[in-house]
Amino acid sequence: MAAKNIAEKYIEDILEGRIIAGELERLAVERHVKDLQTGIDRGLYFDRRAANDAIRWFSFLRHSKGSKFAGLTFELSDWQAFIVWSLFGWKRASGTRRFRKAYISVAKKNGKTTFAAGLALYMLRADGEPAAEVYSAATRREQAKICFTEAQNMVRKSPGLKNYFTVYQHSIFDEESASYFHALAADYDKQDGINPHFAIIDEYHAHKDDGLVDNIDSAMGARQQPLILYITTRGTIMTSPCYDEEQAVIKILRGVLDQDDKFGIIFSLDKGDNWEDPAVWRKSNPNIDISVSLEYLEGQLKNAQNQNRKITNFKVKNLNMWSESKETWIQHKMWQACAADLDMKDYQGRECWGGLDLASHTDFNAFSLVFESSDPGIDLDLLIWLWIPEDKLDEKRDRVDYRMWKDQGWIRVTKGNVIDIDQMLDDIMQILNQVTIQSIGVDPSRFYHGISQALQKEDIPVTEFRQNTMTMDAPTRELEKMVLSAKIRHQGNPALAWMLSNVVIFEDTSGNIKASKGKSIEKIDGVISTIMAVGEKMTGGDDYVNFS
Repeated sequence: MAAKNIAEKYIEDILEGRIIAGELERLAVERHVKDLQTGIDRGLYFDRRAANDAIRWFSFLRHSKGSKFAGLTFELSDWQAFIVWSLFGWKRASGTRRFRKAYISVAKKNGKTTFAAGLALYMLRADGEPAAEVYSAATRREQAKICFTEAQNMVRKSPGLKNYFTVYQHSIFDEESASYFHALAADYDKQDGINPHFAIIDEYHAHKDDGLVDNIDSAMGARQQPLILYITTRGTIMTSPCYDEEQAVIKILRGVLDQDDKFGIIFSLDKGDNWEDPAVWRKSNPNIDISVSLEYLEGQLKNAQNQNRKITNFKVKNLNMWSESKETWIQHKMWQACAADLDMKDYQGRECWGGLDLASHTDFNAFSLVFESSDPGIDLDLLIWLWIPEDKLDEKRDRVDYRMWKDQGWIRVTKGNVIDIDQMLDDIMQILNQVTIQSIGVDPSRFYHGISQALQKEDIPVTEFRQNTMTMDAPTRELEKMVLSAKIRHQGNPALAWMLSNVVIFEDTSGNIKASKGKSIEKIDGVISTIMAVGEKMTGGDDYVNFS
């Protein structure tokens, strides 16, 4: 029997509890072991020789920077060896690689960029792909170039590679196979014609949409065994594509979802861990005392403890925790805790109060209704409808996937490049015909909008709801209080969650507050319509014009 290598020793140490590991790291190892027994039934097998060859590749590489490592042979850490072992050992019945996507999440300073650079050079030279195109991709060219530059320097420092690669300012070429490695920035509408074999999505948490990723993914169709590697630290935007991707990976690791072509490993603390306890830090920092020292982390903790504003940065960057910034009005996890399966048919004939935000003819329009909840311990149930014009579906300016939300039924679309007032009015009337509406608040500046006037003609009680801090203060605070105490239920609309994440609270000199988007271009229309609906309920529909 062949001797255990570093990857197999790591697997054994994880399973035997000799390594302090978080749940999601351990589940990645357990998935591998389980598939060794069951994968054959799904047309999968493990090629130990191919896995060993990929690990051996790193012995040809030399580190390029750092007083501790510069010039030394790249020795894979045990967890890195496991990733290489898994990615290049698992095969399909056809002999091609099993995994098409790999998601790796780990705290900063754990050598992920250097590791990714080594993988890129392997895919460029040693993977047997003719004319391979390899990319390091990120939201900004400067970020994408970090991994690419590391690969350039690695080639220059590695005697075994100099004869195979030609290093240019913006490219690394392998002349023999006509393969190249480039950095790729997020101006994805200008990246037609690429044919990637391997792509590194660096710091995925910073991507506000999947335009670049989708462009790369769709361009891989001509390759036999392409691979996209997401390698990232967690972030502060829990409505981001990265967060959604990670949730899918977690479900795969936990056995909730089946997806044989996606590899995932997440180095993170577990629920209940004390983030200030160094004893658990290895869970997020598998390279602790290798590329990141315990002393350094202890210093970062002390800084955070002495300056509260640095706590979020320490949690995110050094412990790989999702942690929204302190400026966030309502934390995503608190909002999502109020999500429920609400169906309009359960509210037939019920009394309700509404808020209608008529932002513009070319942008979001939002209509919210709140109902007194029939569930004990819950104050209000919230239903919301959102409209955009059809031409906005593929717009990238807002950095969200409107088309996906439309397909999933979370937003409604009217034909053309402006909101079709007749269609939106018809939708609203169909909604109102099912309930007993008490009042609908509308911004006075939009009071003579066609929809407002049409509702009045139908004897729908429409009131002026001014948008100043004095008027908005009480319902804004009431909505916040209900969310924090879990006394409101909503449908879990991701478009509304995104809008909530865009809210900045503005406070006037008297201490009154209102929801604002600050200087951002991001949308908050559904939040405003919801606050107005809560306000209508609080006042019983009295005309807000008197609050000026």
